[in-house]
Amino acid sequence: MSYSGMTGKLLRVNLTTEESKIEAIDSKLWELFIGGRGLGAYYLTKEVPPNVGPLSPDSKLIFMNGPLAGTLIPGNNKICVTFKSPLTNTYSYSLCGGHWGPELKFAGYDGLIIEGKAEKPVYISINNNDVKIRSAEKIWGNLIPESDELLREEIGEGDRVQIALIGPAGEKLVNYACITAGQYREFGRGGAGAVMGSKNLKGIAITGSTDVNVAKPEEIIELSKDLISDLRESRGGKVRRQYGTMELVERINNAGFWVTRNFTEGYFEEGYKLEGKQMREEIIIGDSSCFGCPIGCGKRTYVKTKDNEEYVMEGPEFETVGMLGSNCEISSWETLLKASKICDTYGFDTINAGACVSMVMEGFETGRLTLDDTDGIKMLFGNDNALLQILEKIGKREGIGDILAKGPAEAEKILKIEGLAIHSKGQSFPVYDPRGAKGMALTYATSPKGAHHMLATTFGAELSSGTRFQVEGKGNLERDHQFSMAIVDSIALCSTMRAGIPLDNLLKAYTTVTGIEHDIASFLKAAERIINLERMYNVNLGLDRSHDTLPKRFLEETLPSGESREQIVELDALLDDYYNVMGWDSIGIPTEDKLLELKLKDFLK
Repeated sequence: MSYSGMTGKLLRVNLTTEESKIEAIDSKLWELFIGGRGLGAYYLTKEVPPNVGPLSPDSKLIFMNGPLAGTLIPGNNKICVTFKSPLTNTYSYSLCGGHWGPELKFAGYDGLIIEGKAEKPVYISINNNDVKIRSAEKIWGNLIPESDELLREEIGEGDRVQIALIGPAGEKLVNYACITAGQYREFGRGGAGAVMGSKNLKGIAITGSTDVNVAKPEEIIELSKDLISDLRESRGGKVRRQYGTMELVERINNAGFWVTRNFTEGYFEEGYKLEGKQMREEIIIGDSSCFGCPIGCGKRTYVKTKDNEEYVMEGPEFETVGMLGSNCEISSWETLLKASKICDTYGFDTINAGACVSMVMEGFETGRLTLDDTDGIKMLFGNDNALLQILEKIGKREGIGDILAKGPAEAEKILKIEGLAIHSKGQSFPVYDPRGAKGMALTYATSPKGAHHMLATTFGAELSSGTRFQVEGKGNLERDHQFSMAIVDSIALCSTMRAGIPLDNLLKAYTTVTGIEHDIASFLKAAERIINLERMYNVNLGLDRSHDTLPKRFLEETLPSGESREQIVELDALLDDYYNVMGWDSIGIPTEDKLLELKLKDFLK
């Protein structure tokens, strides 16, 4: 049996043997795991056992598209990479928008698995069925923009080719290095770039010309028109079009749970300078879109510095502005564009980097770190130059930057500043303090890959319902939100599309493309299957309730001011509720009955 929307082909490239081959994807897997994120969970479970180290040649990068990728359905541009994380040593995945994912589909593949390790730096060139492994020795060592330019010149396809690559951070195995596609879109969290660097793989260049067939071509045009109209008319679509992700600053800061000074506070008094309206007036010069997106939440920005340097780029996004801005007490657009540029060109995650810098700033402010620890840099909150200097050191892995490149949890141990690293399972929190919206505490604690920004948006429902300080009902809220995200991540849609496309229309789009007759119940069951398979990967690594935790700061210290003042996280009660609604036992392990119900036993042998 075969389905529309998918090619049914998986490209496997072994860098050790320099061989590639095309494999069929069992059509039953689409019904069980939907696509993208779900298929990534399946293949990682099947092919990367718990004893494989994240940076071992036996580790793998599993890129999987969803069935909607490359079709007319709006926002169909997200591709998922699944891998074992060098930052957390757990299950991990990351999604990237832009054009690279759809181009893989146009080349004829639903997925790409990279395995083995090249003897010397290489890149992979994919032009439909023509797959080559080529030397990247002349490109290795270059920053992201230069690497992209050099690779395009060598391939000779100009703008037609879509390139994903790593910068020096990935080459030097920074534990939160990114894989960057199209210079401004990233597989951003968890360290996929370090895994790629460990394989001596500089980049993957794709050019495709294969049509994507859909099950109901006569219906998809009208459906896509309706969905585009719904998106553009929705409140979320309109505000994202105007301000991008920066529309969140005013709402989160005023509610008192925007990260400030290493999560010691939830309100940044200079946050008004960083709101979406200010950004639009001061530095935005245009909008940009990923493939198939009618919203265009990407913001092209421009700053001319006091030294007459000019910065033209995309972003920074809300998470970057929070972690490098308010959390470090920085409110200068000039500094934030410079800081974002450093992270983007070296190729590492701004969220984990910001958490590392703010951690050191708190350590320095409280006297637990000295100039001897910080390479002579005065790491004070609000010190713009200190932020920029440390980020450069992380990208180059020099001095204290070499320590911070290991991630917040490891750096905290080495620097002996216990209690200052804000993370779950080794990955830093994003910009929302969970004391101000309790459902997000569950997201951070139970996420299979550590705290993550794309899973943290339960705050929207909590704010609108007025229940953000309540513990009751958060298990159901978190479960429903996780199911929704598993579906969106697996069918290949950007999460922004949820602003105007409810679940029933997502299902209609999925059926129109694939011909698979899911109903809402079976769609949600597939999502539950994905989440439980991810959970079981970590269970097989030895993780349980004791790892679903947050730093003591959130469990014992109340927020000192703002609308979320005097709040802490009642984590035990939240976990009990969540485990119960998920059908897991008291230590957070899915029960035998739950695994049988989800038809997962066969995949867990």
